Amino acid sequence: MSTQPLSVVVTAGGSADDFHALLESLRPGLGPRDEVVCLVPAGRDDLRRELTGHRWVRVLDDTTSDQGARWAAGLAATRHDIVALFDGDLILPGRWREPLVREFDDETVVAAGPHCYNSFGPQGGVELDDQVLSGVAVFKAYARQWWNDHRGQTTDMDRLGPVCVVVRRSALEAAGGPTLDMPYERLRELGRIVLVRSVLAAHGGGSQCGLRVPRPPGAPLLSAALIVKDEENALPASLTALNAVVDEVVVYDTGSTDRTREIAREHGATVVEGYWDDHFGDARNRGLAHCSGEWVLVVDADEVTVADADALRAALEESGESGHAVTVRTIEESGTYDFMGSRLFRGALARYSGRLHEQPLDLATGVMLVGSHLTELTVMHTGYSAATFAIKDKGDRNRRLAEKGVADQVLGPAGVVNLARSQVAAGDVESAVATAWEAMRTPQPQWAEVQLLSLAIRGEVQLQRLAEARRGLDRLREIATREVTVQNMEIHVLYGEKRFQEALDLMAVFPERARDDLNQVHGLSHLTSMQVGALRELGRPDEAADMLRAALRRGEFPLPLVGLAQVLEEGGSSVAEVAELMPQDRLRWLLHQAGRAEPQLAETLAEALFERYPGDSLVLGFVAWLGDRLPLMRALEWSARQRAHGFADRCPLLAIARQPDRSVGDRVLAAAMAHETFGDPAAVPLLVESLERVTAEDAGPVLERLRTLAPSVAAMMEPAAAR
Repeated sequence: MSTQPLSVVVTAGGSADDFHALLESLRPGLGPRDEVVCLVPAGRDDLRRELTGHRWVRVLDDTTSDQGARWAAGLAATRHDIVALFDGDLILPGRWREPLVREFDDETVVAAGPHCYNSFGPQGGVELDDQVLSGVAVFKAYARQWWNDHRGQTTDMDRLGPVCVVVRRSALEAAGGPTLDMPYERLRELGRIVLVRSVLAAHGGGSQCGLRVPRPPGAPLLSAALIVKDEENALPASLTALNAVVDEVVVYDTGSTDRTREIAREHGATVVEGYWDDHFGDARNRGLAHCSGEWVLVVDADEVTVADADALRAALEESGESGHAVTVRTIEESGTYDFMGSRLFRGALARYSGRLHEQPLDLATGVMLVGSHLTELTVMHTGYSAATFAIKDKGDRNRRLAEKGVADQVLGPAGVVNLARSQVAAGDVESAVATAWEAMRTPQPQWAEVQLLSLAIRGEVQLQRLAEARRGLDRLREIATREVTVQNMEIHVLYGEKRFQEALDLMAVFPERARDDLNQVHGLSHLTSMQVGALRELGRPDEAADMLRAALRRGEFPLPLVGLAQVLEEGGSSVAEVAELMPQDRLRWLLHQAGRAEPQLAETLAEALFERYPGDSLVLGFVAWLGDRLPLMRALEWSARQRAHGFADRCPLLAIARQPDRSVGDRVLAAAMAHETFGDPAAVPLLVESLERVTAEDAGPVLERLRTLAPSVAAMMEPAAAR
């Protein structure tokens, strides 16, 4: 048994009944040398009355609305090195003190805390029914059984929560003192942080909870918060849209090496030069700390807000909710996908949780901050197109973070769902399916099981294990609450089973737009690739091509570019038709798609696009990116076009001359053609360098090609060749 004395600091809050329950559950666990101080806010005479007769409590006046300052005042009024910091609407179990304080017999421990129902962070995640919470005696009886079931169980964590924690005073002082969230990042550098799983507390977290500190009067209505790194291309559009809607923009930069920070400042944003620690939730929270608005809108650099600013602000002024769901529209090659995202919430109440696919939670209770759907705002997300996903290496990064998230043991079912999703995105379908089935061996919440089943069914179809896919589909029928959830998966299974006509029949009755069990919006347009594929398999190429043309006119890319070309060719056309069908506002995404194709096909499309949009900077920029892979004569044609429109620095001939993967002969010819045709002085050093690499064996063939493509350069070389 630990003999260390304990100081207890309570910040009074909650209802009078809540506070009474805390006092009733706190007193029996105290030791003879322990001390208790309680800070009571002004105007809460109901709480002061509850303290009448409790001489074991020293009462202090709470003169601040800052929770960190409250904890500091309590610390200043106490003396022991081990200190418990309790919010005022807790219920403690009968056996709380000894197992928590005993952890500090190990001098490496700097903080310890119990499991706590209705709280934020790793201590939360406990589900209790109303009967257990009906009174202190009932709760203590449940907590005794909990103790028996979890006796001796502890886990080292990287943080705890803000509701109930025991700390080593000397470590807390070394970490800079208490804050609302507690300085866990610094504390974990000083020692161990322990979750004592055998102890169960419960938190009220109601509207009068002391942790609910509102913004000061006069605060801006709406802030926007972004975390970014190397987003110089995407950021301007995002910030321009935000500036038309919000009062302030806070950009938390995690280590950009391009012009991201300068661009943010040019757009009037507050830039916080931060760092990256493989944790999206923590990065979000560090950004939120700099937001002063009553409400915070969270977006990414590759997202653009579309809003009726006046209507949005009026709705927020009138709202009595803690958060709102908004439409997040993801733009992908195959079309657009909508889901309801928790992106808008009261900043003082929110903290993000999770390394990956992080979610905003109520700081006091750990409950998701999502309320009614706010229709005045839509967030357009463009960052997960396949090309961008590959360019930014998001697949491997997300998998790594998801694995760490599961190891953190914080997110529960969400953590394993994130892992399976990230495994799919990284191309490891086998592992994703195994993760999903393994997770479902234990009971899961309905939303998690639906998502895991969907991942498993798709994966089993892809792996051609169709009996397993059917098994998953049967279970999905049992638990799904919306028909579209099952219909969508059944179409995938039928297609995998090569029952193409049945798949087409089911797609024929699929709704134009419907929301599934996961709050994602599905529509028939999302199934176009399977419709086209089924028609081809059934020997109906003209119908397949017509269906594809309709999708292209809508600005959708249901197939990779090589697939588009094949379908159109079977329908009597060519890939060049894509340039005529695709709306101009989808040109950027069409070029993303083309960037994944082999160079000859991509250049064929670029040629058709240039004919339709002469001089278009997007097309010319795409060809500049493609330039060092072009055949020489096509490079010559595009070099002339680039120069005619003022982009000599994008010359494909010069790009080929610099490209070490091209043959020496191609590099010589490219530099020579740039010099002879355009008189570009930049070609001269490239020509000299490449000529030095020509072997005696290759000299004759290279000179022969030069006589045809760059005769003046060849003439200058003839004497040297003769010698």
